[in-house]
Amino acid sequence: MLSARAQVMERSKNRGTGAGGRSSTMDRRRVTRAFKMRGLSIQSPALDAMMNVLQRDPSEEILHAVLDEIKERNMSSPDPSLVVTKQLLSNVVADMSRDGGDVTDEALQLLNAFDTPRLRFDTMRRQFNLLSKDMEPKGRSLHGEAIHKVDMFQQRYALIQQRILRQDLFRPKLATADGRHADGQTNVTHAITPVESMLGRSGVKFLLGMIVQVEEGRYYLEDHTAQVPMDLSHASVLTDGFITENCIVLVEGEMVDGVLQVHRMGNPIIESRLDAMDNIGLLNSDIFGSMSSLSELEKLREQEFQHGPDGMFVILSDVHLDRPVVMEKLERLFEGFQDMSPLPIFVFMGNFTSKPLSAARDGTKSVIAYYEELANLICKFPTIANEGRFVFVPGPNDPGLGNVLPRPPIPNYFTGALRSKLKHAIFASNPCRIRFFTKELVFCRQDIIGKLRQECLTPSFAEETAGGTGHSNNDRLVQHTVKTILDQSHLCPVSLTSSPIYWQYDHALRLYPLPDAVIMGDRTEQYYQNYAECDAINPGPFSSDFNFVVYRPVAEVERDVQTRSDVEFSQIS
Repeated sequence: MLSARAQVMERSKNRGTGAGGRSSTMDRRRVTRAFKMRGLSIQSPALDAMMNVLQRDPSEEILHAVLDEIKERNMSSPDPSLVVTKQLLSNVVADMSRDGGDVTDEALQLLNAFDTPRLRFDTMRRQFNLLSKDMEPKGRSLHGEAIHKVDMFQQRYALIQQRILRQDLFRPKLATADGRHADGQTNVTHAITPVESMLGRSGVKFLLGMIVQVEEGRYYLEDHTAQVPMDLSHASVLTDGFITENCIVLVEGEMVDGVLQVHRMGNPIIESRLDAMDNIGLLNSDIFGSMSSLSELEKLREQEFQHGPDGMFVILSDVHLDRPVVMEKLERLFEGFQDMSPLPIFVFMGNFTSKPLSAARDGTKSVIAYYEELANLICKFPTIANEGRFVFVPGPNDPGLGNVLPRPPIPNYFTGALRSKLKHAIFASNPCRIRFFTKELVFCRQDIIGKLRQECLTPSFAEETAGGTGHSNNDRLVQHTVKTILDQSHLCPVSLTSSPIYWQYDHALRLYPLPDAVIMGDRTEQYYQNYAECDAINPGPFSSDFNFVVYRPVAEVERDVQTRSDVEFSQIS
């Protein structure tokens, strides 16, 4: 038995163009009377359109479903109208005719790294600006100047500094004469001391700065005022997470003979997405630039409540197309999802070959053949090929402009077969962002755990993560990694030597405000953690154990309650 909404969908897809059809004059009077009983007046063109919907089966259920929808829209509209126009009726029927797949497609939007707006903090005016590529004074280039490298690090520092200064621990409080404030608690706060103020002064101070290597093997703490050499030999780390070069850290220490002796240090205090969006004025904004008004954003939230649970991402990493066994497993994967409605969104992350592209001509031909073979495999499943959404994110060894982040999409030269045979294939940058209704998802393919372990400056952490075995050690590694990335608000908080970055596109790797999810394709085992209301997920290498992740960004929804996601680890046996 079809619901009224489903019947409207079926009939609206098959209705004719005539206004009269088999409906009698009595039918038109009955419909007009039904509108009047709801306090509505229907115009003649709108009545003709309504009769088209009812032409095949003049069902009272369908008529009242349309009337209920119109009344609901009037109640929620700031400017309700009692006159039903043809346009209003068409919009209502169109919305009722859409199924979950249609809405999911409209709710999906990809933002490549090179098109991502830049969130800039003006330290003089103490305000934020969201700058698109067109708003930059001189545009953006892959070949930046020295000033752009300076600005990159200044903005990383400024975004974390303003976040820290809003924390209660570092925010001055109004106190009474006896040192207590209104709620009766002791007024205990700490002041962040600029680095330049430490020179020539004694006593233990709190500082916020970036760890930089000015000389070989010698590290300095640097902020916007100065830099000072630091001694980490007796430092204790108070928080989970790796401490590496170019990390921004909170430090407690004192100057001894011109060197900052670090007693304790840790990663910056995290700030949730909602708090950050509210504090910087982006709570009702859309960084993707697709929502022209607040009402459209509210409509998207309503659609998320109704259709969000229908959406699902199937995420694979390290899909080595040059291995026959991988192609066999992919075929079984598509067999399992071909009958789903709506279809999931397939996200394939590199590397797409087990070895880097050879400079020889045969190497290029081979890679083109691998992508063509994948296209032919998907075409065995016509529904997936015609209706499925595919996102391809390049890995470190895939064809492109070297191993510098962000990486552009895989060149068209290699992916022509996929582009021509799949109707909805999207080739994204690495990293990239996807908006799913109101959720922001960040996808990045890099071996970040290995880089963080290699660059760790605190021996105790290196020994801890290297000494353990099995799942317990892997869990600790994941915990440290996730906390480092999210606390630092950056996908790659390591030295530029370890992971080069295009200076003018560093903002594409920043995670402030926090997204709703970070999907980090790494060569380690699968993992999932939720930290500060952000999902951190690694699907694991598909080429090793044929693991993948099924992710629902909106698994459960309740009115006036934050939506909940769902992560399912899967494997093809």
